[in-house]
Amino acid sequence: MSRFKRYFISCALLAVSFSLIYFGSQEIQTTFALKSEIRNNLKESAKLDDEKKELETTKKNLSNPDYVEYIARGKYLVSREGEQVFKFPSIDLQEEE
Repeated sequence: MSRFKRYFISCALLAVSFSLIYFGSQEIQTTFALKSEIRNNLKESAKLDDEKKELETTKKNLSNPDYVEYIARGKYLVSREGEQVFKFPSIDLQEEE
C-alpha cells in the first residue's frame, strides 16, 4: 500500500472518529437534559395532583350547607337577622424583638 493511501485512510478514520465522539457527546447531553426535564415534569404533576385533590375536597365541602354557612359566617362575617358580629384582632404569639 502506498504511503498516500495510508495517510488518506488514516485521516478519514480520524475524521470519522472525531465526528462520532462529537455527536455521541451531543446525544449524551441531550439525554441528561431530557431526564432532568422528565424529573421536573413528574414533580409538577405530583403538585398538580395534590392541588386537584384539594379542589375536589373543597368542591365536595361546598355542597354541604353547614360548611358553606361556616365559611360565610367566619370569613365573610355574614350574620343572621338580629345577630351582631364582632371581629377581634388576631394575637401574634411571637414576641417582637
